Order: sequence, then C-alpha cells, then structure tokens
Amino acid sequence: MNTIGIVEFKDIPTGIWTLDKVIKNSEVGVYKAGTTCPGKYFFIIYGDNESVKIALNEVEVSLKIKLISGVSKKILEILKGKNNVEIEKSIAIVEYTTISESISSLDHVLKNTDAKVLKLVLGYGIAGKSYYVITGDVSSIEEAVVLITGLSEYKDLKVVNNPSFEMKKYI
Repeated sequence: MNTIGIVEFKDIPTGIWTLDKVIKNSEVGVYKAGTTCPGKYFFIIYGDNESVKIALNEVEVSLKIKLISGVSKKILEILKGKNNVEIEKSIAIVEYTTISESISSLDHVLKNTDAKVLKLVLGYGIAGKSYYVITGDVSSIEEAVVLITGLSEYKDLKVVNNPSFEMKKYI
C-alpha cells in the first residue's frame, strides 16, 4: 500500500460521482475525500501501484491527477491524522495552488531531508489551495528549501528561524 493517487475536481458532483466509480471498480482504499473552497472536490486513494493506476484510469474529468509511487510512510501517517511533532530551530511554510503538488513536494522533502512535518492543510477554507509547515534544524530546512525551489511551482515560501514555541498553535 505504498502508492497514492490524488484527484482534484472543479466541481463537487463530478468528484463524488467519480469517487463512487473508483471505489466500485478498483481495489483501492480512500485516505481522504471531501470538499474544498470554492466548490471543489478532491480525493486521495491508496493501494498497490497497479491498483491505483487502474483506479485513476476511471477518472474522466478532473482538474488535476497525481500518482505518487513509493510514497513516504510519514505522508501516510499524516493523512491518517497521526502526527505529533514539536517546533525545532527552524520552520518553512510552503503554499501551493493544488493539493496534489503540495503532497508531492512534501513527499520529496521527507524522503530527501531530515525535516519533519508540523502541519499539512488540504484545501478546505483556503480556496482549494494547500500548504505544509516543516521543521528541523536550520541546515535541514535550508536543504528542504533548495529542493522545493528546484522541484516545484509553489505559490509562496517563507522560512522562520528560531520560531517561538507558541507559533505551533497559530499555524
């Protein structure tokens, strides 16, 4: 179960209809599904690589489709709501216009740096965008920023060194 598929729709009925079709016609599980703002829908499915590929072939109309093979176990834990990390010496906040690009970027960061995830927000209440906050020592965050800027088209990225411990409740 190390592959995920992320599908984003520009309208809710098509998203729900497609998810039902995927569930009925393929051997995958659903990590998350729901609405985002304004009036968009997304779902994240998981399974073995071939099952997720077959499921994504069921998608006829979407805004964005992303397949991530060999996804980081940490991503799966975060999607299941199992994440309890404290702020370290530095944080980076990275915003994307799509959920799929955000998760793909975060997966790459987690596989290639020592950064940890403080938070991952998927679309709701932020106009369908997504962002994540990573933490670690200064060099880990600097390394992550180099990866992010060379890899993906983010909307915005900021680094905060020596953040206050209280910041976690405002992120």
